[in-house]
Amino acid sequence: MGMLDGKVAFISGAARGQGRSHAVRFAEEGADIVAIDLCEQIDAVPYPLARSEDLRQTAKEVEALGRRIVARVADVRDAPGLLRVVSEAADALGPPDIVVANAGIAAAGGKADPDRVFRQIVDVNLIGVWNTVMAAAPSMQAAGKGGAIVLVSSNPGSQRYRRGRYRCA
Repeated sequence: MGMLDGKVAFISGAARGQGRSHAVRFAEEGADIVAIDLCEQIDAVPYPLARSEDLRQTAKEVEALGRRIVARVADVRDAPGLLRVVSEAADALGPPDIVVANAGIAAAGGKADPDRVFRQIVDVNLIGVWNTVMAAAPSMQAAGKGGAIVLVSSNPGSQRYRRGRYRCA
């Protein structure tokens, strides 16, 4: 028996990296997974973002562990879209017990307009976290079982700027 048997974890940014790692680890501990990711490029981000194939790979890895998964392309900037995913997933798996707001971008060093870059970072890394939590929290509260909300920050979220590069403070 795993520590998370019978639990449902809702994870944003789950197509690869930390998000996939969270999904697989939670599945190893017995949780069913709701995995979302944008699976398209954001123009201000100078590195390639996850693709649909990446999200399908996360689903395969979770299913290989014998757990159920609802994997959907969804944008954390789209609050109504997140509500639809949570509702659909709750019908299939039950309401979420765990929320991991993992989706995030970093756009330092790109050539895009700095105002647009800033707004896109705030929309994903701040508003997107709010939207993720607010999409899941009402069904968590209605279930009356408690739960956990985890907000993930990447390395730049805990560092200071130095000579054009991020460096640990």
